[in-house]
Amino acid sequence: MREWTRTYYLIVLLTLEKIVQHVVVTLCFLFDFGGIRTIVAVDYRYLMVAGGIVAILFFIALWGLLTEKTWSISLVAGLAVFDIVGEFIAQGTIFITLMVSFVVAIVLLVLCYRTRKG
Repeated sequence: MREWTRTYYLIVLLTLEKIVQHVVVTLCFLFDFGGIRTIVAVDYRYLMVAGGIVAILFFIALWGLLTEKTWSISLVAGLAVFDIVGEFIAQGTIFITLMVSFVVAIVLLVLCYRTRKG
C-alpha cells in the first residue's frame, strides 16, 4: 500500500467535486433549471448525455483512486482534459467565461501531472 500524499488527497477531493458537479449540471439540463438550456452553444441533450457519462467515468476514476489502481490518475487527467475542451464547446467560443469547473479541471490536470512525475 502506497503512502498517500496531500496531492493525492486533493486529487481524490477534486474528483469527488467533479462527480457532484457533473450530476448537478446534468440534472439542471434535464429540468432546465435557470433556463440553462438556452445559454449553451450546442444542443443541451448532447451536453446532458456527455455530462452523465463523464460523471460515471469520474466515479470509476474515484473508485480507482481509492483502491490505488495505477490507471486512475491517467483517467482523471483524461477526464480533466475532456472537461476543459467541453467548456469551450459548451460556450461556443475561444474567449470563454472562466467557470469553477474549468479551474478545477486545470488544477486536477496539474496535480495529476505532478503525481505522475513524482
